[in-house]
Parts: sequence; structure tokens; C-alpha cells
Amino acid sequence: MHDTVRFAAISDLHIRTTVPSDLVRQLIGIEEWAEFLIVPGDITNGGRIQEVELAAELFHRIHIPIVGVMGNHDRRTMRRRYFLSILEQAGVRMLDGDTWEYHGVGIAGVSGSGGGFWPEEPIDPVSNRAWQALSVRARREAGLLDAALSKLQTPRRIALLHFAPTTSTLIGEPPLKYWLLGNSALGQVVEKHNVDLVLHGHAHIGSPYGLTPGGVPVFNVSARVMGGVSIHEVPLDPSRPISTSPLVMAYV
Repeated sequence: MHDTVRFAAISDLHIRTTVPSDLVRQLIGIEEWAEFLIVPGDITNGGRIQEVELAAELFHRIHIPIVGVMGNHDRRTMRRRYFLSILEQAGVRMLDGDTWEYHGVGIAGVSGSGGGFWPEEPIDPVSNRAWQALSVRARREAGLLDAALSKLQTPRRIALLHFAPTTSTLIGEPPLKYWLLGNSALGQVVEKHNVDLVLHGHAHIGSPYGLTPGGVPVFNVSARVMGGVSIHEVPLDPSRPISTSPLVMAYV
């Protein structure tokens, strides 16, 4: 019987015309280190079918469950349904307001959106019209996450996002970009549900670890931030803390 669950995570692969050999070296055989793999978006660089087909070839060679969400680059695809079907056929469970469970760990996933972290940012960097569009998307994505987390009854719950729910994992990025990198509505939802852990990507020069204002642990598992695939261990006993120092399999 499990008392802990160990998983791997990596975001922002940005696959283009080839799969980098260092990424292949880290991910092939990852089942020796982890029970499942989380991929928080930007699997591809431009949402092209050729790119997702390369990603699918890689994922097909990984013999543990894989769960992910679309990133903003993936959402550039002109053939969203086909794009997702390629990943699903390769064994990747893509979440968009729904959930996935594994031995007492429940994952609720959405892409999220930009929108900003008032009042932690400078004066509005974009037009009112752009803010209105972002606000609509931010509310919609937060609502999807809220509904998904409401369904989970597992001892441990993870929120899987592409965009950040807090500025604490954006430190290193220019503050004027924060509105593009996440929004506080996502943070409010994860705090409402008192989730155990949040994973996101998107911020390539942000910080690997942070907390929401209410104290929910957050990891930015972008490949460039972590330096490679990170391995996380989650005790199933909610009274035991989750380590803030994951094992990182650095690129070689």
C-alpha cells in the first residue's frame, strides 16, 4: 500500500523540428524515478501538427501515466481537437477543467491565463480592451479550476496549470510582464480549496518555488527554471509536509 507517491514534472518543452537529445535522455526511463509524469503546457512551440507528432513519439516511449494541460503556445494550433487526439493516442491525459487520480492523489487541471496580480504590479501595461478580454478568460479559467477541484475527494490534491497563480514564482521576470504570466484569480481558487500543491510553467526565468498569499506551495517546473525534469514526493498522509526541495535531473 502506498504511503507516498513520487512523480516527475517538466513544462515548456517547446518542441519544434526535433526533440532535444538531452530531453530524450532524461525522459526515457523516467519510470525508474517516478510513478507518473506531469507536463504543465507548452509541449510545442507553435501548436503545429508536426511538432505535436514529435512530442507524441517521445511520450509514447514513456511507460508511466502522463497528464498535462495546454500552454499558450499549444493553443496556437488551428486544429485543436486533432492536436489533442495525437497526445491522447500517445497516452497523455490532457486536462481542461477536469481531473485525474492516482493512488490517493487527485489532479485538477486548466491552462489558466494572464490577467495580473493587482495590486502587485505597475500601472496597467495594456489597453482597457485587452484587459477586458483577459479578465473574461481569467474568470472562465478560474471557474473551470474551481469546478474541477470541487470534484476531488482524494487525500492529496494538486492544481495543474500553465499560468502562475502567484508572483512568488515569477521573481526574476520583469514585473511589467507579470500580467502575461498569470493571475491572482487562480491563486484565490487554490486557496479556497486548500490544495496541497500547485504546478505551473510558462515563466522561463522565474523562480522554482513559492507560496500563494495564503500559503499554498507552488512549483514553477519550466524546464529552463528547474534545469531539467524535477522529481517530487507527496506523502499521502495530509499531516506530513511536501518537500520544497525536489530532486532535479539536470540537463547534461
